[in-house]
Amino acid sequence: MNNIDQLRQLMTLDANINTTGIEERFEQIAKMLFESFAIQKGEKKYLFKEIEFYFYNKNHRDVITYPRSSKPLCWYNNRFGGIDLNFESNIECRESKKYNLDDNAYFGGILIRQLVCVNEVGNVKVLCGPLKCAELFKHNDTTSSFNEPQLVKYDNGMVGYIRRPRINILQPKQIVKEKVSDILNNYHVYPEKGKLCDDFSTFKGKLYRYIRCDKLLHDKDTNLVYFSPWLKDKKEGHPEFYQRLKDLLNEMGIKSKELKCTNDYWARDYMPIQLGKDEFLNYHYYPNYLVNMDDIETITDATKVLRGMGINSRSTNLIIDGGNMVPCGPYIVMTDKVFSENRKKKDDADFKALLESELGHPVIIIPWTPYEDDVYGHSDGFIKWCGDNRILMGNHGDCNPDEAASIRRILESYGFEVIEMRFKDKVDTPCCDLNWAYINFLQVGKNIIMPKFDIPEDAIAQQYIQTAFPDCNIRQIEMKEIAKEGGALHCLSWNVYLPKHE
Repeated sequence: MNNIDQLRQLMTLDANINTTGIEERFEQIAKMLFESFAIQKGEKKYLFKEIEFYFYNKNHRDVITYPRSSKPLCWYNNRFGGIDLNFESNIECRESKKYNLDDNAYFGGILIRQLVCVNEVGNVKVLCGPLKCAELFKHNDTTSSFNEPQLVKYDNGMVGYIRRPRINILQPKQIVKEKVSDILNNYHVYPEKGKLCDDFSTFKGKLYRYIRCDKLLHDKDTNLVYFSPWLKDKKEGHPEFYQRLKDLLNEMGIKSKELKCTNDYWARDYMPIQLGKDEFLNYHYYPNYLVNMDDIETITDATKVLRGMGINSRSTNLIIDGGNMVPCGPYIVMTDKVFSENRKKKDDADFKALLESELGHPVIIIPWTPYEDDVYGHSDGFIKWCGDNRILMGNHGDCNPDEAASIRRILESYGFEVIEMRFKDKVDTPCCDLNWAYINFLQVGKNIIMPKFDIPEDAIAQQYIQTAFPDCNIRQIEMKEIAKEGGALHCLSWNVYLPKHE
């Protein structure tokens, strides 16, 4: 079955499909439209950027949906001037031009909210809003089908998306009862009005708006790295290591600076995540491994650190650790510790949707089991994105093969190819209290600095990383003392892209 036939089949809903089935279809269709389709008009192609789903049947009484009768995959001009891509739709229409909203009715479509032209050179052209998208469907040349918008196959690679509630469902100061009364003017027969008002209130908050996410800013895009001055402190830090690291950074041409107002030498966990070149997200850093250990005075307030740096950030009140966010293409990979930190159950779908909404990117949750040597639950101690759909995973499989296999299966289910470091079958006595830390390396642009411990695994780990990053210059630095504290180079640093340092 080709892509268009598969999409047509997914768009063929009926009067009996239940809400669970409908929402599953929404997910599958959104993924297909974002990854595998475009709208072509003339020589230009437009990718789907933002879409909203609407469908009504007796089991899913989303009464805001406009009534229509249509085959699947037909374009439909809705009454507000936007364009829908129709589901299979069927509803009886009376001579009065009013419809029968009965148990046999089923209808709906996908409203197109944003499109991105892929043919533009330089600045990306975005058609923002339903009316702008609908302009593609205005007929400029009625003699040529070449100007008719066509749904065409287009490989957009790995794509992530987030879900949010639909917008403009109610006008300002408009109440539900008033809106439903207006809608029912289209119908001759319909269910009891009070129940439809309840249904309207339910569906108003549903996460039926899908927004495709662009790729995140990743380590390969960065051009500057910061460290906490505590790292060079003679009493609390590691001054000899710091000097060796500074020398190595200078040799490799990596620009570095010091942060101010920090309370310890671990920088990654409290500093904002850079989502785009001009987008930083600050979060509530309040980890239980510090609070429970009465080390609350060591918690750094990133707002104070950012003051005077010329970096603007938006904020969320969610409790997050920077080390528990690994950008992978359009996704952010986090361990399930983010649930417990925010006092949520691990299967809390509403919290995950909130997390994705706050981050503005889809989140992949991988499992984590606390044990004596890892109370942190940071995803940067497990994986590193290598570009495209490739992920390098540390040697977790040597120590916890079941959990490592679970992590791998989850990542592969999102389309990633996972390569695991393994030492157990390559050296006689693996040093498990150190060799986990190789994956926690620092990458700035095309330069990588990785840990070294003067053990047989050093050369094996370097080969793994060089194979995963063939275009990178890789150097090693001895840091056994620091790694035994539970972190390595990625934990110690905060690498970013700042235009003024290009």
